[in-house]
Amino acid sequence: MNPRKVRFVTLAASATFTVAVLPALSGCAAEPAGAEGASSGPAQVARAAEPADSVLVLGSADPAELALTASQTFFDAAPVVVLAAADDVAAQATAAAVAAPLTAPVLLVGGGISDGGVRTELDRLGAVAVVEVDEDPVPPGGAKDGEDGDASEAVDGLDDVTTVRLDVDALTPAGEIDPRDLEELRDALPALGEADVLTEVLVLAQPGEAQVAAVATARAAGALPVEVTGGDPRADASVVETISEAKALAVVGIGAEFGTSQELGWRVRSAESGTLLPSGTQLVLAGDTRYVALGADAVTTRLEAVDAEDAAEALADARTAADAFAAGGGTSAVPVVEVRTTRSSSSAGADGDYSTEVPADELRPFVDAAAAAGVHVVLSFEPGRATFDEQVAEYADLLALPGVGVALDVSARRGAVRAGTVDVAEVEAVAVRLGELVRSGALPQKLLVVQTPSADAVRGLADLDAGAGEVAVVVQSIASGGYGRRVDAWGGVVAGSPTGAVPGWTTGSSDPALDVAGVLALEPAPRYVAAAP
Repeated sequence: MNPRKVRFVTLAASATFTVAVLPALSGCAAEPAGAEGASSGPAQVARAAEPADSVLVLGSADPAELALTASQTFFDAAPVVVLAAADDVAAQATAAAVAAPLTAPVLLVGGGISDGGVRTELDRLGAVAVVEVDEDPVPPGGAKDGEDGDASEAVDGLDDVTTVRLDVDALTPAGEIDPRDLEELRDALPALGEADVLTEVLVLAQPGEAQVAAVATARAAGALPVEVTGGDPRADASVVETISEAKALAVVGIGAEFGTSQELGWRVRSAESGTLLPSGTQLVLAGDTRYVALGADAVTTRLEAVDAEDAAEALADARTAADAFAAGGGTSAVPVVEVRTTRSSSSAGADGDYSTEVPADELRPFVDAAAAAGVHVVLSFEPGRATFDEQVAEYADLLALPGVGVALDVSARRGAVRAGTVDVAEVEAVAVRLGELVRSGALPQKLLVVQTPSADAVRGLADLDAGAGEVAVVVQSIASGGYGRRVDAWGGVVAGSPTGAVPGWTTGSSDPALDVAGVLALEPAPRYVAAAP
């Protein structure tokens, strides 16, 4: 995030501004303010507050607590505060509509915050008036039966605060605001000066009724709200574009799905880069996207980069394979090239690991060509006696590029307890390394493919911890033998994969159904397919 201080801008709370920002309110009714009159005395001024950090999450699941936290976060002072019942969705919608034109926070009563807590916040804000949204407003200038016209019904102990009641049905069907109704409401309130509001602050809002009041408060303070379904801004290209273009000085997430402030922080930094994966978002397996992989040689037998013509041909083949699955499966398909990066060897070699490493510099031209062609790259590792993490670390520069993932061939692992097997901790070490690259480099999500002949070849596979969304995991079945045996192994991989992982299928040359329909007939239909050449 930009380390500069959040700037304030003085903004008149005019009817024109209101029309541009919020839907309608109408039918306000004011209670008498006493001998001073509603508009007597010096003008009161609302002052927005700088968010305490460049990235914050307000994550309470209780609407009243969330509304209170938003008020504390976004306002230093507010002469007018809007009140609505915590269990009245319609009242909250009306309150949200009136908050911005009055530069007023919204507080909810009767929920998880006591009357005393609401009163304490009103005192902190220096509130001299409240707009109370209810179902039975008095006519302008009048009072309800049995009332003297000053105290709020919603919160006890507000005898010193002017109360103006607003009909819960004040919103018009068209969602427009009548400037005359807004003027009537303002006339009933103490005089308000020009408010100091925030600028260059984004609020990422989880959609839902629980967030309505808190989001309205943020918007009233000058923040720009952006709806983020699922709590991950990387999952939507339009949200990524908004964050990237905004270059906000502060970002606040409202909703429990955003996780911790630290988690939202690195996701926002990734979105700020504006870089999208071939999936169309910053997530690898976004929506129901299917990945279709073909093997490709990025180097010659002399471990030198292939020429541009050979690279272009390999990338075109990958796109053709993906297009076939997109047409037959009814979902988008991303082309993938699996590039052999380290190769099992019968010779120990100078380092004694029985694995030949392709120089990273020789792979770079192919990786760059794939990025330009919209093809995802997976670097495949056959480590021999080295650990997966040791080999992956040698290609950090390539993995620091977006759209470059990792495939770990468990069958090529030697020197473990049993050849062709590995402990889940070794796989997790790779996930941790990839996660660090994502967070430190503001990168889109990384793809980690675990290629295994069976679910139990990775000891503890079901307990794999892949982090907090930095990495998407595919467990690809690479079982050998006949079709029936491999289908059985596929079922084991599906059942034994860790939570959140996607199972992958490898099409064999002797399969009875090599076409798209045959592959997609598997249950469940694979979302990662190593297609037959």
